[in-house]
Amino acid sequence: MGLDFDFSRLDARDTLDLAGYVEEEARDHYDHLVKWMESQGNDDAAAFFAKMVRWEAAHLEQVRSQRKALFGDAPVRHASNIAWEVEAPDYDAMGGEVSLEQAFEIARGAETRARDYYAGALEYASDPKVIEILEGLRDSEIEHLRVLDEWQSRLS
Repeated sequence: MGLDFDFSRLDARDTLDLAGYVEEEARDHYDHLVKWMESQGNDDAAAFFAKMVRWEAAHLEQVRSQRKALFGDAPVRHASNIAWEVEAPDYDAMGGEVSLEQAFEIARGAETRARDYYAGALEYASDPKVIEILEGLRDSEIEHLRVLDEWQSRLS
């Protein structure tokens, strides 16, 4: 479910930094899945995960852009080398072969965990700007789930 973090102690800058780490890690996990699927010769799943890499990279850039607009070049106050594991797939449950249908389920699970993480963080936030940011992040994950369902229905 991701690293426990005391969101009640975060300000808007910290919240955006954490969101950036989470989104960067999600991009990296999907990139790992692309390489794994390519090594297995699973072109359909690799292509799907490559879309997810681009999606997470775009989301990461949105978070970074928002942070830059609000806080300029203010330094980061938390380590980036922590395993946040918010959108990490359950690699053990995957097995060696991943169908395109399973790829959608892996992505749906990751996006659901991210939605739940941001929604859970909202329970502890009191700063209006932090609440606004977390609501936006949660809503982005809800939109990701909607788009995943749309993509999947087009393939069915």
